[in-house]
Amino acid sequence: MMHDPVACVRGAEIFNGLDDDVVKALATISTHQRPVGKGTALYEPGTPVAALLVVDRGRVKVMRATPDGQEKVLYFLGPHSVDSEAALFAEQSHQNEAVAVEDSLVCTIRRQDFQTLLEQSPKLAVRLLNAFGTRLTALETRSARYGTLTAQARLQQYLEDLSAQQGTRHLQLPMSKRDLASWLSVTPETLSRQFTKLMAEGVLTTSGQKVTLH
Repeated sequence: MMHDPVACVRGAEIFNGLDDDVVKALATISTHQRPVGKGTALYEPGTPVAALLVVDRGRVKVMRATPDGQEKVLYFLGPHSVDSEAALFAEQSHQNEAVAVEDSLVCTIRRQDFQTLLEQSPKLAVRLLNAFGTRLTALETRSARYGTLTAQARLQQYLEDLSAQQGTRHLQLPMSKRDLASWLSVTPETLSRQFTKLMAEGVLTTSGQKVTLH
């Protein structure tokens, strides 16, 4: 299927609903569908934040190394997700690392080009501020929702939330169990024990990345 730059930009939530001329201008200044192979880093800690990223296809995880050298998954980017919004406002370096967890196509918008367009569209500036707020709220909500729960309760809550998102009790985990453990702030060994315990209790059954809630 041929790539449509305008549709790609419009598909990103923060750009959806903007006037057609602004969307077309964004498409014009964007670099479209750069292939990123599975396991490839889009950026690493200490590298310059030079451009806004839009995931056109695929899936990317954003993570940070903890003081003890462990990997902490912060969030995932799926199709139409946007990252590195801060690149559009100030020169700084990445604090996190982003790695493609499957073959992906990524579009980018450079800071200088975007700032020129931003001066012409106050509505675009508001959208970006809203995007910052949404990202911050999501992280705070996750912390509040899972932070005080036991490891087993975190896993159960995550699976119930995933069931609501996928609209079924027959779930396909969208990440590896190692990444899920990091996302839930537990060790892979702890996560494995909790899955085993829940299976023994008849709460769920698993087969690879598939989980059925009973």
